[in-house]
Amino acid sequence: MTRPTARKRLSAPASARKTAAPARSRSEGSVTEATYRRLLDLIEQRQLAPGEVIEERRLALRLKVSRTPLRAGISRLLGEGRLEQLSNGSVIVRNIGIAELLELIHLRLILESEAAALAATRIGLDVLQPIKANLEKILATAEITKARHWTLDDEIHDQIAGHCGNRSLAVLIGETRRKIRMCNVERRPERLLPACREHLAIVDAIIKRDAAVARHAMIQHLTNVRQGMLETFGIFLPDSHG
Repeated sequence: MTRPTARKRLSAPASARKTAAPARSRSEGSVTEATYRRLLDLIEQRQLAPGEVIEERRLALRLKVSRTPLRAGISRLLGEGRLEQLSNGSVIVRNIGIAELLELIHLRLILESEAAALAATRIGLDVLQPIKANLEKILATAEITKARHWTLDDEIHDQIAGHCGNRSLAVLIGETRRKIRMCNVERRPERLLPACREHLAIVDAIIKRDAAVARHAMIQHLTNVRQGMLETFGIFLPDSHG
């Protein structure tokens, strides 16, 4: 009669170990994910510039994490093409060249024009009206900072992608836009106000629930974005869209 009691005494610590292990696993997983996100933010905000060598020790100190989650984040970013490993073993932030940049903008033209048409019947006016008011205020004063422009730009494109009714399309748009931001090309200041006018045309078309006009306005906007980037390289193309 004593043997079952002995087995019960032995089983209690084992049970405790089994319940404790998943908690540690979740904690480690959350640190790894958070480290990956912070690395991605540094790349997208160009605090880790294109071509910059990834120094694990310095980054671990900067992010206040151990090498294990840091290396997991670096490995994931390598797989996503945001980092690149050189022949000497060094890992650098990958620089998007002009050829790939043009491919990505062309992809945006295809994806986001479709998203704008789809979103034209889905985005609520309560979302669009404040955006429209901000754009009209900027155009009335003819003043806008780069920071405000990029905040509005993100909001407009994110809302359109988020309301297109196709989650896979929204993910592709987000990934494409993030890759473009890795390109070491400064945006032209003279494009800020024209971009606001283009954004307003997109928003107005969606407010009117006109999918065809929303699609055309998005194509016009991204065509001008592409031309602005090309001009930073001294390449001027004739206007092919009326």
